[in-house]
Amino acid sequence: MAIGRQVGLLTGLAESGCDLSGADLVVGTSAGALVGAFLARGADLSGALRSLARMAQAMSADQLAEGSQVLLAAMAQAGQGPEALRSIGRLAVQHHTLLDEASFLGLVTDLVGLAWPTTFRCTATAIDTGEVVVWTADSAVELHPAVAAGCAAPVLFAPVTIGGRRYLDGGVLSHVNARAAADAERMVVPSCFPLDQPPAAFQTVQQEIAELRAADVALLTVEPSPEVFTLGAGGPAMMNPALAEQAYTLGRAQAGIERGRTAA
Repeated sequence: MAIGRQVGLLTGLAESGCDLSGADLVVGTSAGALVGAFLARGADLSGALRSLARMAQAMSADQLAEGSQVLLAAMAQAGQGPEALRSIGRLAVQHHTLLDEASFLGLVTDLVGLAWPTTFRCTATAIDTGEVVVWTADSAVELHPAVAAGCAAPVLFAPVTIGGRRYLDGGVLSHVNARAAADAERMVVPSCFPLDQPPAAFQTVQQEIAELRAADVALLTVEPSPEVFTLGAGGPAMMNPALAEQAYTLGRAQAGIERGRTAA
């Protein structure tokens, strides 16, 4: 659902004359890593939807919901900081995942062999250190495995191996990672969750946004419309590909409301 809503929002904004593919910088985190890679290339965002369709074929909504519940509970209990990320990394390695590494990489084959967009940054979490890494075109990492690693939600998908190290989702503790664009003067931050009442696992996001605003970054957050949450309750619904089409429609409709603020 998160991917569908993001694609709908960005498509609607582009259609209304506010095409964010021309941004100087695109930071991708979790679902946004996949969408952001296509956006930064100025490419048709339907590639992200094709990956979502493959996910729907590979696993059931019930499996995704169950795995998401386990993950969100672990994130809420882990606390914050590198040790929390290492703890979740251990869970990612020990827990039986719905897809192994090769199968998960197969979900994002549209990115195989594509050049890294110069404006794109992808976040991921290194399991061994708990460090959130930010890859760029200068990082000597291929786009396909980097984006897969950035989307590899623990418990649901196996970590991705790059350069002998294993990585998982960059959005484990922050689903926006706006700090990865701290050098920007203006920033549009699409969020999968309401920022005034984020899930327990993402309590630091409010602090992250506040710090950037205090540093005089002109920052606009675009939170989901209330209608998005009528599709399903909480975090597990965000991983449900069966809701992608409805989320896309709602995201596209929201673009008409957000266009003025975003363009400004």
